[in-house]
Amino acid sequence: MRVLIFEDEKHTATHLINLLGEIDSGIDVVKVIGTVKEGIEWYRKNNMPDLIFQDVMLSDGNCFDIFEKVEITVPVIFTTAYSEYALRSFQVNSIHYIVKPYDKRDIEDALLKFEKMKSSLAPPEKVLLDEVLNKEALTPKRRFLIKSGDNFLVVNSPDIAYLISEDSVTMAVLFTGKKHIVDQSITELSSQIDSDTFFRINRKAIVNIHSVAKISTWFNSRLKLQLNPPVGEDIVVSRERVKDFKTWLGR
Repeated sequence: MRVLIFEDEKHTATHLINLLGEIDSGIDVVKVIGTVKEGIEWYRKNNMPDLIFQDVMLSDGNCFDIFEKVEITVPVIFTTAYSEYALRSFQVNSIHYIVKPYDKRDIEDALLKFEKMKSSLAPPEKVLLDEVLNKEALTPKRRFLIKSGDNFLVVNSPDIAYLISEDSVTMAVLFTGKKHIVDQSITELSSQIDSDTFFRINRKAIVNIHSVAKISTWFNSRLKLQLNPPVGEDIVVSRERVKDFKTWLGR
């Protein structure tokens, strides 16, 4: 399978290439492109690949400029830092998206969806991409409706210290220390919550910035967090997410 990658950050592109190679040695990355200009020129001189991994924001503009000048006739999987709830609108057009930072499981899930649905996948519609870049139209999840016995409880997102997966069950841990089961996975929640307040530090946990009490260096270039309220296990930022985590903290 011939894959084209749009990514303007070299380390992120290298990470994606390595993950694709680990997942399927038959994947041929034909080119890594970091600018709109280079992308338009490449499309005009080459045949379409089988699949495109498309970063929404490039170093010289956004991908609208490419789609307006070139007819993209193959499926696109978006890799983007935009984690707002409206990104789900991509799925209406059978286009998958992966929120940065991503890991091997995220790429595997995207490729699996591609294999299952490639016969019906269509090129991106500009109106859907407009929704992604129009921040005013995107509304992060503000509340959670949680079932508690025979009743329902409304929990405001700012009251959640962290979301953590325990034995395949997602728990919302409040700053008060109370825990509630959430009927969604960490991956699903990472595309819905406010990215200014919450960050997915690894496959199992999303933390509220106000819950981070202490940050320490850890093995293999990772970071260990002390959260409030405390967690009964080591909470570690995965190595591939450390750089983005630091950037998020310094916004």
